[in-house]
Amino acid sequence: MVSWARDPGTDGAANWFTFWLGPHPEQATESRVFDRADDVAATISGTLAAQLPAAELFYVSDDMTELAGHAATTLTDYRLHPEDLPAQVGLMVYAHPPVNGTATDNHDGITAVSWGPGRGGLWVHTWATATPAWTTGAAQIGRVLAELPHEQVVARAIRGSQQPPLDPDADPPTTEQAADSFAAGLLPNLRRAPIPPSFLPAHGYDWRGLTPMEFTDMQGWPGYVPSNGEGMDADAKIALERTILATWLLMGQTLVRSEQLTAPRAARRRIARDDPHLDPTVRYIDLRRARTEPSDHGDIADEPRASTREYRHRWIVRGHWRNQWYPSRNDHRPIWIDPHLAGPEDKPLLGGERVNVLRR
Repeated sequence: MVSWARDPGTDGAANWFTFWLGPHPEQATESRVFDRADDVAATISGTLAAQLPAAELFYVSDDMTELAGHAATTLTDYRLHPEDLPAQVGLMVYAHPPVNGTATDNHDGITAVSWGPGRGGLWVHTWATATPAWTTGAAQIGRVLAELPHEQVVARAIRGSQQPPLDPDADPPTTEQAADSFAAGLLPNLRRAPIPPSFLPAHGYDWRGLTPMEFTDMQGWPGYVPSNGEGMDADAKIALERTILATWLLMGQTLVRSEQLTAPRAARRRIARDDPHLDPTVRYIDLRRARTEPSDHGDIADEPRASTREYRHRWIVRGHWRNQWYPSRNDHRPIWIDPHLAGPEDKPLLGGERVNVLRR
């Protein structure tokens, strides 16, 4: 991602954002961050080129992803503070899409989030991988067109726009007809930049949108700049934003275990060749294991009674948010109370099930 962000050529982020997003997308002016004088594509690509090399890397485990999605459903509006972030600049990858409804016809559900300082407070980017059909279909045609001279591709797009739409019930179009029709759909893009040769970012993650988030009361994050053909509905967008926020808040609590992992030797060598200053470590974010068997020490009155019951699942013991007062910043911060995993470690997890626990 760093190499792509820094690449000034046609396959780099600057050309990619110009081609797909454009200098002045309509949605950008609704964010209260950009105006008509801004080159939005250049601003976003330039910010990523500066921030991605400095990003701390996080990987969120399956169990932690499940908990974040569950906790987000009860998270009330909250004023995010800069110190709530696990890092000033970061890139976080979820083990699986944390929110249903973020996938499109061309992309899988969103699984990666990057963030860093930006105009208005904090810029949060979301990323997803392309579906196999999109990668092997449209993207393949796009790569073929990218090998042709730009003027020739524009001419084909104009020619395709003057032809009647392809009839899905008719005979399959020729390769030339399919290419012309596909180029016609990209005519506005072609008039502002060449086709990126890889069509999709070479690192495998496609940019899905930017939320310029202000450090104010979160009543739906203000503004949103989606990628071309976003297609995500409003409910899924809000759920994703709250899940990201819940993940950050949970990462600062003792119920979460953070382990520092180093990239394999071959990967470290490749990273060092690209940039010896890049950090090859990743923080693995997981839930702490709860004790599910009788304790071997402690007061007898506090020890749970031995049980021969066999459980067939793991579950998340019910938790809740509590507003904890922090005198140091003269404000409250949501604290997630008492969630933990229970049950045998080798059993499947029941996501989001409610379990009531009676304690002495």
